[in-house]
Amino acid sequence: MYSVIHDFSLGNINPGERGYKRNREFDKAAKALMESEAKLLAALNEDEKKLYEEFSNAQMKLSTMEEAEKFEQGYVLGAYFSFEVMSRIDDMTL
Repeated sequence: MYSVIHDFSLGNINPGERGYKRNREFDKAAKALMESEAKLLAALNEDEKKLYEEFSNAQMKLSTMEEAEKFEQGYVLGAYFSFEVMSRIDDMTL
């Protein structure tokens, strides 16, 4: 029998490596971001580019931390849902 917990414990499942489902809206937003960044970098001198890179790296680190926190909160919430459903299973009439 397949066990998602076993696969997760072995590192075969890593939510952080999962990509986004690409679609027109995602592609359009990604393209706009890349074009804006290219224009911004072209307008900056070397010191400003270094400052922008530091800012961008700090923002990415914060974003990664926020994503991890949201994953953890979602996981706990899902466990609460499962617990509530299982605790009510005897009350159900089908």
